[in-house]
Amino acid sequence: MKKHLYEIACALTLCGLVSVSGCAGNGKALTEQIANTEKSIVAARDGNASINAPLELKLADEKLQAAKAAADKNEYDQARNLLEEAQVDADLARAKSGSAKAQQFRDSIKALLKEIEKGQKAQEIYYY
Repeated sequence: MKKHLYEIACALTLCGLVSVSGCAGNGKALTEQIANTEKSIVAARDGNASINAPLELKLADEKLQAAKAAADKNEYDQARNLLEEAQVDADLARAKSGSAKAQQFRDSIKALLKEIEKGQKAQEIYYY
């Protein structure tokens, strides 16, 4: 009987250790995912997403905060889902910001080309 209780106690201890180490692994991976998402949000902000994609940037930040709150409550699956959504929102904000910058460059180039054409026409008229 004592042997049987000892085996049960050992089994429960082993299960407890496995679950604790599993949680620690979840926590470490989640911490890395949080850090990566924070970096993506900062990169989006540095790329002028607050001007060109403010809604997406705001959503990314809100989801990051919600993910941190879920992680604090040991709701790791919820936290991971929110972090994935925050990452997508941050990536979208960066893409929109990059697209807006490209459009600005395109508009600047068109304006310069028009000025060059005007200058060339003025020279043609001057020489004739």
